[in-house]
Amino acid sequence: MILTPILVMLVFLAVQAALYFHAANVASAAAAQGAAAGSRLHSESAVAADVANQTVRDLGSRSASAPTVQLSPNDVAVTVEIAVSQIVPFFPDSVTRTAREPREQFIAEPDR
Repeated sequence: MILTPILVMLVFLAVQAALYFHAANVASAAAAQGAAAGSRLHSESAVAADVANQTVRDLGSRSASAPTVQLSPNDVAVTVEIAVSQIVPFFPDSVTRTAREPREQFIAEPDR
């Protein structure tokens, strides 16, 4: 009698953990794809954000906010935040992951 509510709660916790870790994997993949697209020579931040958004959609998740892209002369960083469906109230409602890639640079043969 007392064991049934505990077992039900454990099942809900397992499902919530699976949803959270799936969202974390989607966020990691989207950030990595966006960073890879943004690292190409002469690539812009809009390209990296579009690729990250498309990856989130392709993997069947929803973004909690638009991806942020930080371009510098040497590297690109893409941060993706994915919303997590709530079954258990004390779990986080979103997960954020960041990927960083070095930018491609053209170096002329005499300069090598």
